[in-house]
Formats: sequence, structure tokens, C-alpha cells
Amino acid sequence: MASRELEDLHPVTREKAKVFLQRAKEKGIDVLIYCTYRSPEEQEVLYMQGRLEQFGITLEELNEKRVRLGLWKLTEREAKRKITNAKPWQSFHQYGLAFDCVPLQGGKPDWNNIEAYRALGNIASEIGLEWAGGWRRFREFPHFQDTETYNLITKRGK
Repeated sequence: MASRELEDLHPVTREKAKVFLQRAKEKGIDVLIYCTYRSPEEQEVLYMQGRLEQFGITLEELNEKRVRLGLWKLTEREAKRKITNAKPWQSFHQYGLAFDCVPLQGGKPDWNNIEAYRALGNIASEIGLEWAGGWRRFREFPHFQDTETYNLITKRGK
């Protein structure tokens, strides 16, 4: 099961996440970070979702893999929906350079609070994080990644 610990983020990303949380709090947005580091094995299982035929596996086999990783079993309907385009080692989560979060309302996740997500996206932009809710393809409102640090590490920023 993926980590939700800030300590599992790259040190630069961790500091950005702390600033992100503080600025969100200052704007009155309570946020739960529910995923930081994710293992390549878990990423593979997430990538398989929506692609069972491509991988030649059954829902039962996928669910066995998910349960071994501490994930819940999918229904047939859930198993048909692609939730990521990132294969193992293509997700910033494997490098500790991304986190997923949800705004809270009364202590409960408010997955549909687009206004809060947009405000969080603005905060992210101010501190050097990329918000996947602004992507043209495969928008993912809960996902924030440290592309800036990734580019520095891989020298892609030059």
C-alpha cells in the first residue's frame, strides 16, 4: 500500500509539500495527503486496471495482486476504468516527487470540490509544483508533482 508520509518524499518535494499544506490552511482549505511514495509493484497493478485483456489476466488475478499489496478488491465495473497512464517508474510517485491529496469538508474527503482543487492548483503553481488537474489529457485533480526538481535531477531543465 502506498505511503502517505511526507518523510517518504524527496527532501525538496517534502519542503514544498509542507509549504503547500500551510498555504492551503491559510486559505481555509483542510487537506489530506493520502499518497506520497508508491512502489513500482503497486504502480504496475494500478496500470493494469482497465487493461486486463492487454495483460492477459482475469479480474480475480488482478485482485489477488491488489490484496497482496494491501489494496481493496475491484468490482468488474471498477476494473474496466483506466486510472493511470503511468507504467512502473514512469510515475513521479516512485521517485518521491509526487503526492495525491483531497480537500476535507468537516473532516471528510470532498472529492468533488473543484473550487478547492483549483485553489490548491494555484498554490502549487506558486511554489513550483505541477497540478495534474491542469493537464489537457488525463486530468487528475488530486495529483501534484515536483516537475521542477525532477528536471534539475535529470538535467532536463537545461
